[in-house]
Amino acid sequence: MDEMLKAAVLFWLPFAFIPFGIWVSQVKSSSVVNKLGFTISILGTALVLASPWTVPESPSNAVGHLLGFIAGPTILILLGLFKIAYSGNIPVGKLSEGDRNLGVALFVIGLLWLGLMHWWEITPIMSDGEINRYWLIFLPNLLISLTGLSLAGGLAMLAFGDDRGSESRYLFGMSLGAFLFLLCAMNIDSANLSAIKFREYVWLSIADIIGIIIGSILSIISFALVIFVYERSLPKPESIEPPNDHELAQVAQVIKNNIGGDD
Repeated sequence: MDEMLKAAVLFWLPFAFIPFGIWVSQVKSSSVVNKLGFTISILGTALVLASPWTVPESPSNAVGHLLGFIAGPTILILLGLFKIAYSGNIPVGKLSEGDRNLGVALFVIGLLWLGLMHWWEITPIMSDGEINRYWLIFLPNLLISLTGLSLAGGLAMLAFGDDRGSESRYLFGMSLGAFLFLLCAMNIDSANLSAIKFREYVWLSIADIIGIIIGSILSIISFALVIFVYERSLPKPESIEPPNDHELAQVAQVIKNNIGGDD
């Protein structure tokens, strides 16, 4: 089989099955269709993760290779953030203090796992001996995002939350932990990557994030301007004429018939 066709069938098609299966699984009217959607998503995920073996010659397998490495720590970090955010004073779905402590533990384990992947011998290395290029993009972006989002979440809880001081402190601690990880990675060489090289990817990630923020702001401004100009171009709505004597008499008769009483 041709390599491009093989990559399309064994990687890109299963990759497309993942969101398609999730969409199908949201159909609540049929349990069979719901289960079929979950099955399609799981099958697609399994084939994508198996891409280093099914399409080893294709550059696309770097995505499946990375997903297999980062799935564990990423899930732990996200679960930790979820449990901490929903363990405070919220009206619906509040989690217990034990869940909050579990969330902290999950976050720390996930961060330590990523630390071992960066500094130890379990860095995502491709079959040609090179570090997975997507790992060099993923790790700086994840650490910068965790630092910024955890800090923003903590500040939002203090500003808008009701008695959320405890959760905000945990989020500030997570932000500090991710920031310290980032600083250490920028100054301490790992087993497979120098600190200087990692700093280059950090600056590129910062530039990407700034570009995304600026682009998002400009798109919102453009959308608002289009709506503003369109609404300004619309003619003013015509006012209806006041009721005449005949209409007022009809209204009075209806009111009299309904609330006038027997007398």
